Amino acid sequence: MKRRFLCGGRWIRPFLSALSAFPLLLFPGLAHADGAVSSAGGFLIDMAPLLGDNGRINAIAPQCRAMTGSIDGDPVIWSRDFGLVRLVPPEDYYGMGDFLSDDGRRMVTFARRRQSGGPAGSGLVYPRHGFLWRYGAPLQAMSRHKVVDVVWYGLSADGRVALGYGQKPVPGAPPADAPFEEHARFARTPEGQAARSRGFVTHTAFWFCIENGRFRQLDELGTIVTSPYFRVLSRDGQKILCKENNAVYIVDRQSGKRRQLTFGGAIPRSSSTRPMQEDSLVRAGDPANPLFRWGRCRGFEHGRLFAGSELAEAAPGSPMFGNWILDDFFCYIPSFDARFILAEAYLKSLDAPALQRIMHETGSLTVLVRLDENGKGTVIDDGNRLMGLDISDNGRIVLYERDLEIWIWNEDTILPGDTVPRSMPLAAYLKRYGLVLPDNLEIHAAVMSPDGQCFFMEMAARGSGVFPHSQYLACTNPAVAPPHWKRPGRDTAGP
Repeated sequence: MKRRFLCGGRWIRPFLSALSAFPLLLFPGLAHADGAVSSAGGFLIDMAPLLGDNGRINAIAPQCRAMTGSIDGDPVIWSRDFGLVRLVPPEDYYGMGDFLSDDGRRMVTFARRRQSGGPAGSGLVYPRHGFLWRYGAPLQAMSRHKVVDVVWYGLSADGRVALGYGQKPVPGAPPADAPFEEHARFARTPEGQAARSRGFVTHTAFWFCIENGRFRQLDELGTIVTSPYFRVLSRDGQKILCKENNAVYIVDRQSGKRRQLTFGGAIPRSSSTRPMQEDSLVRAGDPANPLFRWGRCRGFEHGRLFAGSELAEAAPGSPMFGNWILDDFFCYIPSFDARFILAEAYLKSLDAPALQRIMHETGSLTVLVRLDENGKGTVIDDGNRLMGLDISDNGRIVLYERDLEIWIWNEDTILPGDTVPRSMPLAAYLKRYGLVLPDNLEIHAAVMSPDGQCFFMEMAARGSGVFPHSQYLACTNPAVAPPHWKRPGRDTAGP
């Protein structure tokens, strides 16, 4: 079905006019959330009294100092410094806060027209209008820079640098909702043919950053082939992770210098027509290989790290005994300064009857791995249903999805009788801090604060598939108090 963006000036101007009148509703802290449970290891809160039936948290600041997300389709931000602010978009629009600064005084958000606002079956896809919000200041609309359909990919910890991906209209192109005849006419012009040769018809896509309110287009980063679902800006605001073909680069935002992400020194092969590339090989027995001691116990589906004294227990077909070729990276999330990268690597086996049959070989392996700046890796998990969600500022805590359940790996958590850290379900991890979730629920989605101490969780009844069923906020730091606010109505007048 044809995708068309409604970007015509006939409705953008009244849209921005309405947004300039967004009421900022401030609700200072009033009371603890109902049902808050505290323990020696932190607190656990049922978020229903705070979020209602249609709300969620998208980002949490360290020590739960601030949070952003949405309530009833409106972007909200809460801070211990000033309480809750609710941004009310125009009628037929919804929005959500995406990222926030550590003090909660800056946030990036979007507003989008609800699909029900268009003609039934029209195939119209409305753009996301991006905004930078600062406490006590007017919203900075990305449309003032002629950028539409914005997706945010990070905000620095101090709130000074925001990274986004957006589009600008091609000069001379008709509005996306113009009649087909106008688009056909433009496509025959030299400008239209040039736009089509670049893969665009009415809009060009590009990366951009906002630094201290100043807009800069980042043409050197190229364009996105597959949109990431994760943050790619380091929280110090200095590094950006970008992907070209199947190679990932860590790019210095100021100098433009880049280095390629490697898997124990191996880089993804550059072409499917070149099955054997020496620099893409991951060899058994090589100490630089992240799979060096990664194996499986007999009868187990997922692998684990083996200590030296346990190697005899590894099953013969364990990944550590195989030779592999690095094929691709699916996920790449930076720590605070990008010294560590959470990555999902896809490898194909070279231990086939003939190396020439690599493209027809079915043996493959997907691993979730923490890579450092030299490519040295610590494998966290393996399997076909993995999704990296976030990595802590110090790179020592990783949150991820495994088989539709949320798991966590903490390098500093070593279970009794063990010698190396292991990943575990997030619910079991919280239980170690005395934070016990209902037994009949399992975590299907979660957000982690950059310090790895606070978690917003969306849960469903075990095995029901109904999602979300309940929402909880947990913190493992006993020095952090639960958040305070009362859920506001849209008609509540703010100061």
